[in-house]
Amino acid sequence: MLKLGKRLVLLGTLTLIACSSKSSDSCNPGDQDGVVGTGSSFTVLINVSDTEFAVGGIDSGSTEPNVPTQNLEPTTMTLTNTGTKPHDLKIACIPSGLPASCPAMSCFPDNANIPTLQPGESKTVMFTTPAVEGDYPFTSDLDGDTTIEPDGGVAGLVGEFVLM
Repeated sequence: MLKLGKRLVLLGTLTLIACSSKSSDSCNPGDQDGVVGTGSSFTVLINVSDTEFAVGGIDSGSTEPNVPTQNLEPTTMTLTNTGTKPHDLKIACIPSGLPASCPAMSCFPDNANIPTLQPGESKTVMFTTPAVEGDYPFTSDLDGDTTIEPDGGVAGLVGEFVLM
């Protein structure tokens, strides 16, 4: 049987352990739909022309620029330049919405960004989507591909990864 003093030390130690584990959990974002990844790899094909990004195969006829997927999803993405000039794909970071002691921004890994592709070229990259759910805009940031509108919006070659 533990004496009272030893019980208080043990209780204090357990409280310290519980509190320290809670503080590290504060940097883990919540999950609105309760799904984190699907357990298998997600494959997305994106085409970029001189006027738009479109999700789907080259002959899919898609004009949808947004990619719905899960957070923490292992992803294989192929970008194909179907245009007549070079294009790239850069994914923006978004505010994490986490406490001040956590990272302020949530970003895709660097290798998810695809460098300049010449007309007819394709590039495939593999990455895991971020933990923080939200809409991550992507653009081609080469000259003439996007413009900043008076309201601060972006027009031209734009799309979004929509993490649920």
